[in-house]
Amino acid sequence: MKIDFSKYELIFFDFDGVIVDTEWQHFLAFNEVLSKYGIKITKKEYMDEYLAYDDKGCFIKVFKNKLNKNLSKTEIQNLIKQKTKILMEKIRQKIKVYPDAVEFINFLSENFKNIKLCIVSGALKQEILYILKKLKLDKKFFLIISAEDVDKGKPSPEPFLIAKKKTENLLNKKFKKDKILVIEDSINGVKAAKKAGFDVLAVAHTYSVRKLKLLNPNYVVKNLTTVI
Repeated sequence: MKIDFSKYELIFFDFDGVIVDTEWQHFLAFNEVLSKYGIKITKKEYMDEYLAYDDKGCFIKVFKNKLNKNLSKTEIQNLIKQKTKILMEKIRQKIKVYPDAVEFINFLSENFKNIKLCIVSGALKQEILYILKKLKLDKKFFLIISAEDVDKGKPSPEPFLIAKKKTENLLNKKFKKDKILVIEDSINGVKAAKKAGFDVLAVAHTYSVRKLKLLNPNYVVKNLTTVI
């Protein structure tokens, strides 16, 4: 499949699941924190119910589902702080990269210099910046929108709409929705991008092509190098 990237002016990348695979490090870090409260989530539960949420959304949903407890803002912040410390320790030990994504990012930055590449992720900025610098990709991205920048994470369209607005403010330029492409791997991510009204390229890093096609994104691929 070939895509005419010249028609786009902004490309928004999800991070976990698209550029790097840290989902199972997130899973382990969540369970390490949750174990202190007598909670355990299985891999299937994580994939089916929690994977696409940011830390805040994940903790809120888990505690409601498992303990029927509504968390206070202070409790959420404390849980996120614990989980971030554990996650960063795991990431410093090992980072699993998707080589096709790195090749794709380099292809876009070298061949379409008029396109602004941005990260729109439910991960924390600390995690994103650390990994991008390790991979020497930090200079490739114009803007990073992370969990700290939004009130509602995916599947809400808010992260993508905030990214659009912030880019427009920084560049003093308006972008039509059909000039924006989103690269996503998760079901909630695809839903959020579609709700925002942007074109979506779904990559089957996490979910199968069949599952992603059910969401009717504009494009679905197994590997990002196939569209180069």
